Amino acid sequence: MEGPEVPDYLYHYTNLETLKLILQNKTFRLSSLNRMDDLEEGDTEDFNKLGRFIYISSWTGNPNESLLLWNYSKGNEGVRLRMKSNIFKTVHINEIINYHGIDVPVNGEFNPGIIELMQNECVTFMPYKAELCRVTYTDIDRLLKPTVYKECGCGSFGIETQDLGIFKRTEWEDQKEWRYRLSSLPISIQENVTWFRNFNQKSLLTAIRNRTDLGYIDLPLRDDAFDDIEILCSSKMSQEAREELSKVLNQYAPNATVRNSGMRIRV
Repeated sequence: MEGPEVPDYLYHYTNLETLKLILQNKTFRLSSLNRMDDLEEGDTEDFNKLGRFIYISSWTGNPNESLLLWNYSKGNEGVRLRMKSNIFKTVHINEIINYHGIDVPVNGEFNPGIIELMQNECVTFMPYKAELCRVTYTDIDRLLKPTVYKECGCGSFGIETQDLGIFKRTEWEDQKEWRYRLSSLPISIQENVTWFRNFNQKSLLTAIRNRTDLGYIDLPLRDDAFDDIEILCSSKMSQEAREELSKVLNQYAPNATVRNSGMRIRV
């Protein structure tokens, strides 16, 4: 069954200071589900807040301005970005990579920086790049709070995270949300191999339950990500902030289009 058709463009509400960082660093931040405004995000039936190891960036497919989403811009210097879908840079890697002393053959598409995180932190990503998905709105509890531990026979098991960060309650459906989603578990490849070799399932599960998330991950953008970016300025934005925006766009995104919000909001 095919997934939903991906829009050509997606929209992200933020503020001028964050936009400046995006432009200067040419990266976009994915944050742990544990830091989302929906406190149910990342809940599971059997592993508490396992969704804290899922990292997302929230966008909307709605081209019309949303007062609800303008509230996420926090303050009077809000902006809405319009960018092409699938903004993140990927590289194809087909070689042997050493993770914590273990040589592993890899062949696939990676976001730059993912391999380095797996080499330097107790974390494993699967897949190796952020994927774009549309949020499904539902009130079915088993989807909102799934059971993730699965016995696979012969003493083996699996932790299924594919539904985490995909479903939200219907109260949120006005957001029409799309997400860039990066899935991980807080164990290194070396730990995974060692614990499975020693049949030490308890230590592995304890680590997954108790370890903390990375907080956020900054991923590099494609080289052409800013080529036709559009910036919509909040009606509350000051003239000084508009001049600052113009200056930073001239430096980092000279082809950007700037428009003013059609919403008239009291400052």
